[in-house]
Amino acid sequence: MPTPFMHLALANEVLGDRRLPPDAQRLLLQEQGPFLLGNTAPDVQTVSGQSRVETHFYTLPRTADTPAHEALLARYPELGRPDLLPASQAAFVAGYIAHLAVDEIWLDCIFLPHFKDGVEPWAERAFQHNVLRTWMDRQDLHRLDSALTAAVLKQARPHGWLPFVSDRALQDWRDWLVSQLKPGRRAQTAEVFAERMGVSAAEMEAVVDSPQQMAERVFRRVPESILRAFREASYNESIVRITHYLQFCSEQEIAQ
Repeated sequence: MPTPFMHLALANEVLGDRRLPPDAQRLLLQEQGPFLLGNTAPDVQTVSGQSRVETHFYTLPRTADTPAHEALLARYPELGRPDLLPASQAAFVAGYIAHLAVDEIWLDCIFLPHFKDGVEPWAERAFQHNVLRTWMDRQDLHRLDSALTAAVLKQARPHGWLPFVSDRALQDWRDWLVSQLKPGRRAQTAEVFAERMGVSAAEMEAVVDSPQQMAERVFRRVPESILRAFREASYNESIVRITHYLQFCSEQEIAQ
């Protein structure tokens, strides 16, 4: 699914969209740190040791048609009343819901139709999928103001925001992201994917760095026009989900 930096780039763009209701936009701008952290937080299992289904609320392959955010709120209904939550927690959960939407769009529009099946062995298709995510991760990092994003993320102070993830795990996840955004540092995306597949990061980056190899091994499978359509769909659905979640909130109603 999309990388944390892909989610961060999308979240930064969503913050400025005028389609967000004024009160919702004001809340998210005031609580940017929690909102940005929420947009990455379902991937906390990287440091918490949880299973993916525990933080994403759907299985791979799917065993139910319920959207992930509905499964989340059905299991933890206390998160479904943002007007009763502290402002920081409401913004965080709004980001969390947006992340789940984007992951589901990736699953349905990119992974399932273009990588799940094929004539190549699964190891090659998985490699191509992770190379694509690493390539897109690089594009999105260029769209981020890394220093500013790191400073904003540091402002997120988890305090009982999720009943199924500890504050310590969220803090460790935040700090790991921030460490990769510092001047002179680089994202560890290739290293993470390479370790999972049992290949070297250098092997993955050699493909990412080669326009010819990207064309032959990745873009022939999923054209860049499909990726642009994914971005647009993700952007629009993020706004819809965030707006729906925060629709009952006003500046006065959000708990202080």
